[in-house]
Amino acid sequence: MRRTHASTRTIRGQLTRIVLIPSLCFLALWLIVATLGTAQAAQLMGAVGQAREGTEILSEAATELRVERRLSMVHLGIQDGGGDSTVLSDLEEQRESTDGALAEAVGLAGRLQGGRDDEVNRNAAAVTEIPDGVTALRASVDDRSANREETLVTYGNFLETLTDTAIALLHTTEGGENLTDAVLTRELLAAHEDYAAADALLAGVIPAGRMTYEETAHFTFLTASYRATLDTVSHAMHPSVRADHEALVQQRIWTAAEGLSRRVVTRPPVAEADETVPGQAPLTEWNSAIDVEADAWDESSAVAALALDDIADAQTARTVDLAWSAALLRVTLGVAAAAVTLLGGAVAISLVSRSSRRLTERLTCLREQILERDADLPDIIERAQRGSKVDVVDELPALDEEGDDEIGQVAEAFDSAQITAVEAAVRQAEIRRGANRAFLGIAFRNQTLVQRQLRLLDEIEYNEQDPEALRRLFRLDHLATRARRYADNLIILGGGQSARRWRQPRPLVDVLRASIAETEDFERVRLTSAPRVLMHGQVVADVVHLLAELVENATQFSPAGTPVDVGCTPVAGGLVVEIEDRGLGMSEQGYAAAERTLTRPPEFDVMALPDDPRLGLFVVARLAERHGIRVWLHPSPYGGTLATALIPDSLLEPVDNPVAVTGAPAGVPSFPGALGHLSPQGPVPPSGPQGPFGHSGPQGVPGQADPRTQSGPQQQVGSQQIGSQPQAGHFGVPGPFGPSGPQGPPGHSGPQPRNGFPGPPSGFGPSSPTTTPFPTPPRGGHSER
Repeated sequence: MRRTHASTRTIRGQLTRIVLIPSLCFLALWLIVATLGTAQAAQLMGAVGQAREGTEILSEAATELRVERRLSMVHLGIQDGGGDSTVLSDLEEQRESTDGALAEAVGLAGRLQGGRDDEVNRNAAAVTEIPDGVTALRASVDDRSANREETLVTYGNFLETLTDTAIALLHTTEGGENLTDAVLTRELLAAHEDYAAADALLAGVIPAGRMTYEETAHFTFLTASYRATLDTVSHAMHPSVRADHEALVQQRIWTAAEGLSRRVVTRPPVAEADETVPGQAPLTEWNSAIDVEADAWDESSAVAALALDDIADAQTARTVDLAWSAALLRVTLGVAAAAVTLLGGAVAISLVSRSSRRLTERLTCLREQILERDADLPDIIERAQRGSKVDVVDELPALDEEGDDEIGQVAEAFDSAQITAVEAAVRQAEIRRGANRAFLGIAFRNQTLVQRQLRLLDEIEYNEQDPEALRRLFRLDHLATRARRYADNLIILGGGQSARRWRQPRPLVDVLRASIAETEDFERVRLTSAPRVLMHGQVVADVVHLLAELVENATQFSPAGTPVDVGCTPVAGGLVVEIEDRGLGMSEQGYAAAERTLTRPPEFDVMALPDDPRLGLFVVARLAERHGIRVWLHPSPYGGTLATALIPDSLLEPVDNPVAVTGAPAGVPSFPGALGHLSPQGPVPPSGPQGPFGHSGPQGVPGQADPRTQSGPQQQVGSQQIGSQPQAGHFGVPGPFGPSGPQGPPGHSGPQPRNGFPGPPSGFGPSSPTTTPFPTPPRGGHSER
């Protein structure tokens, strides 16, 4: 079962994120767009309000300035005609009114400056300069330094600035529904200015009594301009504005003003001669006389100019109103769209949450069923491995998940996968049991043959007297003993137990000697200490086998000629056997891997072995687990490996057992448990020619004829140099833990005694006059039966 923790992402959360993240992103994007649109609409509403206020103030200032212009033109005209001005008081009053209107316009311009529209900023700056210009112009009018044409043009420039500022404000409102309204407003304002300029021009000419050529041309241009503009924009006007325009042109005052202006424009350009004077030559001077009365012009044109001003103001107001309606509509739509989007997002989140909750409930139910089934799988597989009959279909009922969607398909896939896996495990267990039975059958047959071979060798050795023949027989005897150990390896790996058994406890020293004797390079092994203690007969064979594997490993992975020390030390709770070599040792990873194998013996499966299997390590782990023996591998101070085996008290017996202890070492301090009776004694005495387990070897042979009774001087050990390099690690190459048993170093030869028989080394401990002769290796003799 996998571990779960609080930070694990759930399917429900993932489904919710899958759906909500795009939805929320779209919702956020839409809200941003709606917010920006609403902000722009609100900004537009502010601009519309500003334009409404600005156009009203500017229009009022323009109206007052036009009235002042007309009075100034009349004042100059009267003075040009040689009379005294009769409008001076009216002009002074109008100038005060104009100053008030211009003050408001300048205040507006100050507020407009610093905005984001460059055109508005530029025109607002020009508006602030109008009062100074008007003051200078008034002074020129008063001292008569400016003529009528200059006065008319200068006032026209001021009015153009005011008109341009109003048009710039209208442009910030995006022109209402479209640009047509803003353009139409500009055209009407221009037409009104042309009409008002023509009215002021003629109003100044009438009291002067004459109209120059330049004034006539200017007047003609102004009248033609406003007529052309009105004819052009009349069809584009809104019906309400068009109705006002049509009503104006049909009024008497408009008709009268048009008639008077046309009379001025169409008068003869040259003055006519007086026919009553006989013989007068034709006149060639410009006709400056105009046949228009001041009252007639004031009653018609001045009133028509005000009416046309009202039409222009109406168009301006309409443009502002349309812009305000458009801005209000955009704000309303933005708010409504945001509300609808939020509502849709809330509904979508609710639906997603409901759907994800359904899915997670189904998945949770499916998970619980799978976990319940997973809890039963180990028991099913264990029963199959024990050989019990397992019906997979009955043991694994179908999952209770209905539906043809993906979850239902997942449930079916789990059913199929688990049933297939359990069936495969059951078949594998059956195949493994069959393979183990065949494996064990072959191993037991092989062991039987080796046992028969050893019995036959016993008989031949017993009756043989030739030393050379005995030497060869002993070598063959040693090889057969090792072959028996390898056969035992196969039995242990196959799950069986060795057929060798002892009913009576055996001395520990004999157990150690037997384990040493079952190795190839036994001559290099030194037995340094062995407490006087007995071992249960039922475990002797397995302990000998376990220690033999460790000793074989030490000899195989250390340089030839270097000693391997085997020592025993009593400890609390048992007995420690230490096997130390002087090889290269192993890497940290190698020690860690060996520790994992020794502490948790794996299930032996030939299909799971690596390319370089180490069967000896499996055997040691199996035997240690079987009897509660603990085994460690550590680096040795000599650079090799120190193998430590802790044999528990439950496998040992005190020495006061009726069975005698032969050749047991002494000199071990007192310890509790099975070793609590020990007292210091001398070195390990010779054990005589007999084997560790009684008379299993040849009997009655003279002492010098049996190399196993040799204790005299020996040759140097081995033929290889001590400096020869072993392999990288104890379990790095095929050796004692490999598939084919221990492999001796090439060209190895053991020590040669004086009579030429291969015998044991001078002793298993430090060199001393008293040594322990090498015993006969244990094998299947009469004592084993």
